[in-house]
Amino acid sequence: MLTIERDAVEKGGRNSASWIDDGEKYAVIALAVKLDDPVPLQQMTPHHWVFADKRFDMPPHWREWLGTIRTQEVEGSNLFLFSKMRSQVPDTLDGENAELKRRAGHFYSGLLLASPFAPAHSPVMLSGSRRHGEIGVRSQDNYEPAIPSMVRHYPPVTLADLQLAAKVAEQIAALEVAPLKGGHWRLFRVFHLYLEARAIRDNMDRLHQYCRCIDGLIVSKQGEAKAQFKSRTELFIGPRHHALMGDTYAVRSDVEHLHENKHLEVFNRNARLDLVKKLEMMEYIARSALVRILLDRNLWPHFANTTALQAFWALGGSERCKLWGDFIDPNDALADFDPRYISDGQLGAP
Repeated sequence: MLTIERDAVEKGGRNSASWIDDGEKYAVIALAVKLDDPVPLQQMTPHHWVFADKRFDMPPHWREWLGTIRTQEVEGSNLFLFSKMRSQVPDTLDGENAELKRRAGHFYSGLLLASPFAPAHSPVMLSGSRRHGEIGVRSQDNYEPAIPSMVRHYPPVTLADLQLAAKVAEQIAALEVAPLKGGHWRLFRVFHLYLEARAIRDNMDRLHQYCRCIDGLIVSKQGEAKAQFKSRTELFIGPRHHALMGDTYAVRSDVEHLHENKHLEVFNRNARLDLVKKLEMMEYIARSALVRILLDRNLWPHFANTTALQAFWALGGSERCKLWGDFIDPNDALADFDPRYISDGQLGAP
């Protein structure tokens, strides 16, 4: 994520009237996404607001500085996730802005976990304040865009997705300061690995990283990784998917050891479609498991770090199942799968 600091001011305009008041600082993430539901300006948690609009007017100086293409992208955004606070020093870029950017960033991360959406272009975060009716922009952060799924290229972001995203954002912030024995490094490592994977363009690399996310939650033992990828994921998806998980782990290992040629040198449409299905299911399992863990504070002490995970997997199966709850169905990821709408070119045919 690239951060650039600069001063710019918007005087008046449709965006200055309602979503931020004089004396408030803000951080807003602008997205261009598909929306089926109206999203009026609303507060979703004590720290997270959202609204949808057809246009976001950039300050004149920023139009000059950002350039025509990037300005048009920002002004073409239609969904805005933001955090704000009243400030005694609205003109100063300081720790308050950093905190607001952190909260807005959590909201965006929550949306990536709540939905397999993909934006039309790179999301942007703007931060600044409003004073005397003028909105000042003091910094810009660019995000790598999530890659569209080949099964559902641009699924709509729904109000339910945004509500879930806000809940997840609150839990992320709470987990960051939770006094967990041994800390929470491993869980956040898996979390950030998932976020990074959403922006990886190569399908095989993305599949590899989603498998690593799942691996990060099961702490398989060296020499037993494939067997435990099949057996331990029973907790997440039930006992009927051993063949799927074993075959997928074999693909993960091929990518890990630069043997993708076994899958890609000769084009076979059915084999490529099978890889697409594996990719979609691993993404869905990783995302659903992370949402489950983040929303259930009872699971935090068990998934926070390696020592805690090792103790968790040493528990009896019935005790683990009681803690985890219902199975995730990986086939839900393929509800819209229709190979007729996936071209050979999308599958990498020469």
